[in-house]
Amino acid sequence: MKTETIAIHAGNHVDEATRAVIQPIIMSTTFERGEDGGFPAGYIYSRSSNPNRHALEHVLAKLEGGVEAASFSSGNAAGMSVFQSLEPGTHIIAPDDMYHGLRNQLKTLFAGILTFDFIDVNDTGVLQQHIKPETGLIWIETPSNPLLKITDIKKVVAIAKAKGIKVLCDNTFATPMCQRPLELGADMVMHSATKYFGGHSDLMGGVLITTEKNDWWTKIRQVQEMGGAIPSPMDCYYLVRSIKTL
Repeated sequence: MKTETIAIHAGNHVDEATRAVIQPIIMSTTFERGEDGGFPAGYIYSRSSNPNRHALEHVLAKLEGGVEAASFSSGNAAGMSVFQSLEPGTHIIAPDDMYHGLRNQLKTLFAGILTFDFIDVNDTGVLQQHIKPETGLIWIETPSNPLLKITDIKKVVAIAKAKGIKVLCDNTFATPMCQRPLELGADMVMHSATKYFGGHSDLMGGVLITTEKNDWWTKIRQVQEMGGAIPSPMDCYYLVRSIKTL
């Protein structure tokens, strides 16, 4: 299926109650139990799951070719969930022009918890010199914000995989219309959905898309669900509508 077709149809949902072809905005925080005490529709509490958020995550996972997506209230919130999911003492390698919001998070909020180096990840020699036994993540951003530096994703992935290191790619500027990092070997993709997915400077959001539902992804999901850094149903609804115009 073409990317344009996925953008139009993957987030669409026909409302079962009214047969409306556009999913309504569902603002309820809680959902009705069945007679057996369960939740037959699969939704319990809107912090952990919501129909509008599910629709947004479904279309974003399909666009990137991942197995699942997790949406957040902003790109910074998505990035923070990654940092929170890592074990204390984990070393991160990040680009020297990393987006300032995420860079400042590491320097101010995770100092003493994680270690990190901001380097020219495009210089193979420099990258290999900074890999340590405790390096757990290489973060790349291509094109970068705001300098638009381009990183060879396959080259970085090859170096990382040889050492058993995860690679996350910030794909905000390219979008899956122009670049698909998961197909190039990255383990996870991040977007600030505020940018091109939102498109009109009136929506905020962030998203992570994974290639695998593993222990790392479970921790990120727990941060999302327990930390409450989730987008509103209204933002999810309008982001799905905006993605249709990609």
